[in-house]
Parts: sequence; structure tokens; C-alpha cells
Amino acid sequence: MTLTTTGLFALAAVGLGIWMKKDSSFRRREFLAVSLFWILVVATPWGADGIAKIQDMVGNGAQTASNTVNSVSK
Repeated sequence: MTLTTTGLFALAAVGLGIWMKKDSSFRRREFLAVSLFWILVVATPWGADGIAKIQDMVGNGAQTASNTVNSVSK
């Protein structure tokens, strides 16, 4: 399983959306600032390297979990 940059960004956006809905003091300006921060982090070369590392970790973890489930169910 490979987590794409778009998928990771969508996951972060969903998390921010849930956080914004549950927190009544969360302001639209804060949401825009955090969103802009994430866009800039992903758009820079350093951010892209960091995203690649996260994709590796999450992908390897998902593959390991999948292999464990498959081996237990056999």
C-alpha cells in the first residue's frame, strides 16, 4: 500500500476539518493559516523529503499489518 502525497494531504485536511467543527473557538483565519502552512511544507523540497519519509513509514506499517493479518488468517 502506498500513501500518495494527495492522500496524506486529504487526511490532514479531514483531521483539520473535524478539529474545526468540534472546537467552537476555532476561527476561519486560523484554519487558513494552518492550511497554508501545510501547503508550503509539502511544496518545498525539504517538505517533499519529509513527506517521502512519512509515506515510507506509513506504507511499511500498513504492509506489515497486512502481512500479519494474512499470516494469522491462514
